[in-house]
Amino acid sequence: MGELETRKFAGINIGKQSVQVSIYDEAMTEMTEESFPLNPEEQEDYIANGIFYVRKYMEANHLGWTDYQSVYFSMEDTSEESRDHLKEILDEEFFKRHSFQVITRLRAFVEYVFHQERVVWDRNTLLMDYSENRLRYIMVEQIRRSKQKAYRASLKEIKLEDYDIEEGDPELDYKFSRLMKQFLIKNPAHIIFLTGKGFEGNWMKRTLTYLCAGRRVFLGQNLYANGACLIGTGSISFMDEGMLLMQGPDMVYHTVGIITQESGRAQYVPITSIGREWYNTRGSMDIILDKSQKVEFFYHNTKENEIECATCEIKDLPARPPKTTRVHIEVQFSSETEGVIILKDMGFGTMFPATGKVTVFPFKLIS
Repeated sequence: MGELETRKFAGINIGKQSVQVSIYDEAMTEMTEESFPLNPEEQEDYIANGIFYVRKYMEANHLGWTDYQSVYFSMEDTSEESRDHLKEILDEEFFKRHSFQVITRLRAFVEYVFHQERVVWDRNTLLMDYSENRLRYIMVEQIRRSKQKAYRASLKEIKLEDYDIEEGDPELDYKFSRLMKQFLIKNPAHIIFLTGKGFEGNWMKRTLTYLCAGRRVFLGQNLYANGACLIGTGSISFMDEGMLLMQGPDMVYHTVGIITQESGRAQYVPITSIGREWYNTRGSMDIILDKSQKVEFFYHNTKENEIECATCEIKDLPARPPKTTRVHIEVQFSSETEGVIILKDMGFGTMFPATGKVTVFPFKLIS
């Protein structure tokens, strides 16, 4: 008998200085990782040159896009211009097999963390990204310790000039270790990940000695690619349940939903979830109208725990008895706090045929 085929998942991180590829094969116990640095000339169009190296890697290993169950891209710059540029570069063979899926580095790291064993994410976990003399960090912390736990992941930056820190400084190790001591007193973490070109080399003697005192510290350049890769293996339950607040560019922290009656009690039912980029956030559901032709939508700001209500009136529907009008609702975001709700009349069987009438209801959420 031939070998059973197993699923493979790919994650590709595209940055200005390098591109990383991670591949997870369900038959293997470890992830395959590759990183390709870009020289200054290649950095002028780092997206195109990054994909060039990915293709060369695939050719050398006799791989094609059809070998993967899913492919996710994490990008240093997730602007619409960069996403469109990447989409233009990908070939027809890619789109025959895959949908175009781009995520932020914030989400890529969080996906990586929550796809690990519980010990990694059940306490404060920190990522330090040091490159081009910029130090960004992502803190994943538990914000509710009740039976139904909740977590927050935030992306921030430390201004190194405030600490007189500059790459290449002979006293870099001393100054950086002093910064870490101040930072970790206010931001305690039990597990620390380090990434970025700035951490390369053999300069971190004092710094590592301090960081490793009572903590687990890992250094790796494929963390974002690893996280993008692991998305394909399954979604994070905390994210699906709205228990993971993501604070950073492009991330949605509002849910859009309606109130339904469950056993005589009002219940909020979200149509969308939090924790994803606005361009990856959408949702749909069907509802049955009662006597009214109005639908009330509730916008829940999970960051501030605030709720606001907006009423959409569906006009020009044919006269029907109560509970004989089914409406299909789709929610689409156009930014972190704006979007549209599309309502389509689906009728109710052959006795009350659908008109197909569409109502477009824009929304702007609490910022």
